[in-house]
Amino acid sequence: MLPECKHDRLRRWFAVVFLALSPLSLLSIPAPAAADDLVNTEVTFKNGPVTLQGTVIAPAVTGRRWPGLVLIAGAGARGRDSYRPEAEAFARAGTVVLIYDKRAGYSRATSSFSDLADDAVAGVRLLHAQPDVQPSKVGVWGHSEGGWVAPLAASRSAAVNFVVVAGASALPADRTQLWSNRTYLTHAGVKQALQAPIGVNLSRMLVAAGLFGDAGNAPLTALEKVGRPLLAVFAEYDRSTPPGESMRLFRQALTRGENSHYTLRLIRGADHNMRRSVTGFEEPADAGFALGYLETITDWVAGLSDGAPAAASDPPPAQTLMSEPVRPLAWYEAVGVHLTLMAVMLTAFAGFLVSGLLPNKLRRSPTPIRRLAALTALGGLVAVLATPAYLFWIIATGATGVDGTVLGRPPLWLLLQALTISVVVMGVALAIRRRGSGGGARLALLMAGGVVFVPWAAYWGLLTV
Repeated sequence: MLPECKHDRLRRWFAVVFLALSPLSLLSIPAPAAADDLVNTEVTFKNGPVTLQGTVIAPAVTGRRWPGLVLIAGAGARGRDSYRPEAEAFARAGTVVLIYDKRAGYSRATSSFSDLADDAVAGVRLLHAQPDVQPSKVGVWGHSEGGWVAPLAASRSAAVNFVVVAGASALPADRTQLWSNRTYLTHAGVKQALQAPIGVNLSRMLVAAGLFGDAGNAPLTALEKVGRPLLAVFAEYDRSTPPGESMRLFRQALTRGENSHYTLRLIRGADHNMRRSVTGFEEPADAGFALGYLETITDWVAGLSDGAPAAASDPPPAQTLMSEPVRPLAWYEAVGVHLTLMAVMLTAFAGFLVSGLLPNKLRRSPTPIRRLAALTALGGLVAVLATPAYLFWIIATGATGVDGTVLGRPPLWLLLQALTISVVVMGVALAIRRRGSGGGARLALLMAGGVVFVPWAAYWGLLTV
């Protein structure tokens, strides 16, 4: 990050003072344009107590009014510049565009779509107040996570005149993400029996704990309430949201809501980010937007000046893997149960190793037994710590980092399985050889941890052949 200069600090101070006095809670500060044909204006606006920072990008042509469009970012984007290429393309086509930073404290795990929708509506009000914007032609555009937020914003505010979504899902966030995880794991060659343990079960636990984003959002309900023009563009090779299912559900929900002004378009040769792709699983570093993507949106927005479009839809793309409802947790999958099991195993394995520094009866046991016990404890401790770490990495990356398998398993998972099986074998051997060898409470603690370790490892697929 570049250091803040004195001019920037003064400008921000004046912004705060003016914002407090402004009845519109709006401050516009001209900034250097990104190009001669565009004008960039830094803005500050508010959604209740939340202050948001953004940039309005407008055509440099003066003396006329343009449609307005608020861009709502996907989950992976927090700063306004993530969607600057789209914003500048839309502006050059004759639209005043607002891009903005997400609210402070935003988290994919805990932020609600309701709050994000209210932020977007505040941006819509900002554009309504711009002198070069047509007040009756201000809409929202949302990508990915924004594809849930944009219809929700429109369903809650009459200030939103139209809706555009790209790479949107008609399914709830948790079901969508688990479909994406399974899609990437299948592509990588992970055997089906391991896909739930690796890519689904921990996410289900986070959903139950309220740590998986806005899993309770009902996208179809919001779509049914969008009674104004809506354009949804879907990528042929979307691997993050299910394009075939979503396209069909969008049409059904909009029809149920008696919306006869929707347009559903399929962009061929596009991945989730609407960049050129031949499979959707990889995106060249220099990949530009897929052919027809930007033009579809800009032409549709421009066409609103001729009136609301009639309902139209492309055929949905083929979708090999279908999504599945997220199953509720069984009693043995409860978060509390697994935290307790983790605590028992960590206490047993780590406690055995630490207590070895103190006088104990096991020191009088034969050397092979002592070594076998130490290896069992060390291996169990590594497996218990490394397994959830790997599974959280799968969640954080959406399984996109799994790019190959050995024997139907990601290489690191194969190592974890080998370690787990070794711990079980050593534990059984230790249980057989410990009879009459002593060891006392310390060895009994280790064996108790081993007893818990076996069903825990089986649940997580570490013993799956």
